[in-house]
Amino acid sequence: MDSATRYPISFDRPSRTTMTVLGAGPNVSHVKVSSATVDVRLGWAFHATIPRQAVVSARSLSKDELRGPFRLSVLRGVNYWRGTALVNGSGTGLVEIMLDPPELVRLGPFAVRMRRLIVSTEDQSGIVAALSA
Repeated sequence: MDSATRYPISFDRPSRTTMTVLGAGPNVSHVKVSSATVDVRLGWAFHATIPRQAVVSARSLSKDELRGPFRLSVLRGVNYWRGTALVNGSGTGLVEIMLDPPELVRLGPFAVRMRRLIVSTEDQSGIVAALSA
């Protein structure tokens, strides 16, 4: 049996309240890493099951490194732009996960191709270590 390690997505106080009311709060949001897959969920708003072999890199990311519309410090929830998904409840603990080939993911009711995922997590170094192993 393949055991998975669950990493909570991080939320700041305002996002925790708002996103819980909207059905995408901490109780239904996580990154789950197993030897076969990486499962990322932000309630109903985002779901991705990524084969581990599609993960080409994972690294800690500071919000100063964000580009394009992701530089907006107020962005929370699920944001998508040009193959990159930002899935976060806070602006800290960001992890960048690069994929090759791009994977099909769910943004609410929509299916899109994603080659880069940025996710906020409570255990930034734990996810990076798990995905780099």
